[in-house]
Amino acid sequence: MAKGCDSATTFMYESRAQELKDEGYVFIGRYLNRREKVRDELTAAEIEKLNGKGIYIVALYEAAAGNDINHFTKANGKADAREAVELAENLGVPGGYPIYFCVDTDVLKGQIETNVVPYVQGVLEILEDTDYKLGVYGSKAVCKYIRGSYSATERYMFVCDNDWSETDQGFEPEEYDFDDWNLRQYKWNQPLPETGVLIDYVESSSHGGGGWIL
Repeated sequence: MAKGCDSATTFMYESRAQELKDEGYVFIGRYLNRREKVRDELTAAEIEKLNGKGIYIVALYEAAAGNDINHFTKANGKADAREAVELAENLGVPGGYPIYFCVDTDVLKGQIETNVVPYVQGVLEILEDTDYKLGVYGSKAVCKYIRGSYSATERYMFVCDNDWSETDQGFEPEEYDFDDWNLRQYKWNQPLPETGVLIDYVESSSHGGGGWIL
């Protein structure tokens, strides 16, 4: 298990990147796209700063409406994937690594098939013409369903372990009992001791989380 984190805040500043290294973080999940007053986008300067400290980066993508279940359609999956690929290529993100597409909302049992699956199918239609791999960020139930639908060797799962209660969304325990993840987020909005930047605690499994260094 490698110690990591994710953050909506840029780490292009020396003090922030150095603190991650000093605190023993091996990787960080950062967003390819910006959302005003919500998250900073990953930049070339930030990549250089983090990689220079030996910190691996995991690429995340979340649409502006990524916390609204109505966003998750096949057409939007294709549109999001096109933008994510363009951003990743512009930054020089190497092929063969995942982009994690965020399903950042409570998903009712029936909505996996009606919303999430078509969205993922749309993403895959675009990624199949690239060297990037599919990654999915979401609840245990979402990740378990998608993992069961596709090859474990090419599909990466980023489980949020403390946000959703699958029982409240209509799932039985066996439908979200899931340990075949690549990354697990287990504690939210924790300030780094010196800079105060908020991060979420994340660990990687033995399967690897898909972090890269240029």
